[in-house]
Amino acid sequence: MLRVWLARWLLLPPVRRGARFMAALWHGLYIPAAWRSLRAWRPHALVAAGLLSILLTLQTLRFSAITADWQVATGFLGQPTLFLLNWLPIAGVLVLAYLLAGRLYVAYAITALPVLGLALVNYYKLLLRGDPLLFADIALVGEAKAISAHYTIRPAPGVVFAVLLTLGLVALLRRGYRAQGKPGIALRLVGCVACVAALYGYGRFALPSDALYGQTALSVPWMPTQSYVAHGVVYPFLRSATSLTAAPPDGYDEQMAAANLNRFADADIPAEQKVDIIAIMMEAFGDFSTVPGLTFASDPYADLHALMAESYAGQLVVNVFAGETVNTERAFLTGYLDPTENFRAPVSSFVWYLKGQGYRTQGSHPGNNWFYNRLNVDQYLGFDRYYFYEDRYRWYIKGAQILPDAQFFPTILADHNLAAVGGKPVFSFHVTYQNHGPYPTTPAYDQAYLPWQAGYSEADYNIANNYLTGVAETGRQLRALADKLRGSARPVVLVAFGDHKPWWGDGNSTYQTFGINLDRTTEEGFYNYFTTPYLIWANDAAKAALGQDFVGDGGRVGASFLMERLFTLAGWEGPQYMQALREVAEHTPFVNRERWLAGDGLSAAGRGEEPGWLKRFRQLEYYEKNRLGGKGMASQ
Repeated sequence: MLRVWLARWLLLPPVRRGARFMAALWHGLYIPAAWRSLRAWRPHALVAAGLLSILLTLQTLRFSAITADWQVATGFLGQPTLFLLNWLPIAGVLVLAYLLAGRLYVAYAITALPVLGLALVNYYKLLLRGDPLLFADIALVGEAKAISAHYTIRPAPGVVFAVLLTLGLVALLRRGYRAQGKPGIALRLVGCVACVAALYGYGRFALPSDALYGQTALSVPWMPTQSYVAHGVVYPFLRSATSLTAAPPDGYDEQMAAANLNRFADADIPAEQKVDIIAIMMEAFGDFSTVPGLTFASDPYADLHALMAESYAGQLVVNVFAGETVNTERAFLTGYLDPTENFRAPVSSFVWYLKGQGYRTQGSHPGNNWFYNRLNVDQYLGFDRYYFYEDRYRWYIKGAQILPDAQFFPTILADHNLAAVGGKPVFSFHVTYQNHGPYPTTPAYDQAYLPWQAGYSEADYNIANNYLTGVAETGRQLRALADKLRGSARPVVLVAFGDHKPWWGDGNSTYQTFGINLDRTTEEGFYNYFTTPYLIWANDAAKAALGQDFVGDGGRVGASFLMERLFTLAGWEGPQYMQALREVAEHTPFVNRERWLAGDGLSAAGRGEEPGWLKRFRQLEYYEKNRLGGKGMASQ
C-alpha cells in the first residue's frame, strides 16, 4: 500500500508533489498533536480570556458617551450585533496575545493598554472638543499635545476606577494563573490561525459595510458625532480607517495636477483695495418668488429684493436640499465643488489666503459648536476666532430656543466694529440659525403670506406661512444691516446667500400642496430643488476703493464659485486655486453634484462622461485639498 502511494506521489508534478507532502505532514502531525494538546490542557485560561474581553468591551462602551455611565455600557447588551462588533476585535487580539505569549496576564495587559487608552482618549476628546477620535487622528499627535495644553484634564472617578480595575486584574492574573499549564505548540498554532482569520474577516467584511453600520446603533443618530457615539468606541474607530483619505479621481496623477495648478501664482491684494468683507449664510433661505405660478398675498421678500436691486445678485446653485448645510458653507469658503470630506487638519481655503493678506478672520453661529464639528473645522479653515452658542449665544437665549435674527444681526455689526478697531481689514463669516426646520403645522404667524385655496392641506399651509414669516424677518434684518453700513467711512462689502431650500413637510408634502416641481430630471425642477438667492452689496466707501459699482444681474452661480465672483468684481486675482476656478468659470457658472450648465442647457443627469476641462480640474482640486492637511482629511 505504501509503495503504491509512493509511486503515485513520485509521478506527480513537483508543485503538486510538494503540496501533497505538506498536507500529509499537517494532517499526520499537527492535527493529532493539537487534539492531544487540547485533551491534556485544561482551558481555564481561554475561558477567562473570553470573560476578560467582555469586561474590557463593557469598559470601553462605558466611555463611549460623555456620561461615562455603566447604564450606557449595559445598553449595548440589548443590541447583540453592535456589542459583537465592538467585542470581536478585543477578544481576537486578547486570545491571540495569550496564544503567542502563553501568559494570560501578559495578554490582558497588552490588550487592555491600547483598548482602554483608546476609550479614554475618545472620552476626553468628546468631553473637551465635542469631537470623537478617528483613525486619522493618529497622525495628529503633535497637534493633540498643543491643543491639550489649553485644557485642564481632571480624571473623573469613573476613569480612576477603570485604571485601578485594570491594574488590579493584571496583578491577580499574574498571581492566579502562574502555575496554569500552557497549551501545546500545535494548539497554539491552530488557535493563532483561527484568530488571524477571524480578525481578517472582521476587517475585510464587517468594517467597510455601510449597510451594517447603518443598521446598528444604540440610538437614532442624526449627525456624524452622534453616529459614532451610538456605535460604541472600538467599532467606529476601526471603521474610520476604511475611509482614511478621500479617494482620488480616476486617473489621478499628482505631478500633473501640481503642474496644472502651478501654471498660476498667488497674487496679493493691493493695500489700498483691502476692503472689509462680511459674509452671511442664511439658514434654509429659499426665494420662492422665482417659482412659476406661486403668488403671494403679501410679499415676504420685499426687503430682500430691495437690497438685491442695489446689489450684484442672482441665484446660487448648491449641492444640497433641506439639509447638509455645511456643504454650501465650505464650498463658499474653499471653492471645492462638493466638499463632503471630514476635515481633520488644516486645509487650503480662501480664509487662509485672506489671513495671509493681513485680514483678521472671524465669524459666529448661534448654534452648538459640535454641530458639523465646526469648533474644530473652522480652525482648520483658517479662522482666528469663531463664536458659538456655548461661548456666547447661550447668554442671549434660554433652553433650546433658536436665536432670532433680530438679535443675531446686531452682533454681526458689533463684532465687525470691534475687529475694525485693530486697524486690520476684516473678513467675517456668519451662519444664521433662524428659519431652521421643522416648522409648526399650526398657525404661529400674524399674517398669511400665501392666500388660502380650497384643497390645500391645512398643516402644509401653516408650514409654508410660518416659514415665510421667518424669511421676511431675515430680509428685514439683512436690509437694516446694509443701511447701517451704507454711510460708514470704512469700506465694506456684504455677501449674503441661502444654504439650501427648506424642509417643507415629510415627503416634501408642502411643495406638493403648492404645486412646486421638484423633479430634478427637468430643468425647472432642478432649479427649484437646488437654488437659493445670493447678493454682493458694497457701501460707497468700498465702491470708491475698488472702482466698481457692484450692481447687476449675476445670474446663476455655483456656491463654490461665489467667492471667485466676489474677487472678480473687486478686481482681485486671488490665490492659485481661485485663478484655476476662474478658468473653469469660463466653461460653466456652476458644477452641481448632479449636473452642470453645458452651453444653453443642463448636462445629463449624473457625472457620466465629463469633459476634459472638468476632469483636469477635479485632479487639481484633489491636489489642492491635500496640500495642507491631506493626511488629516477623511471621507464622511
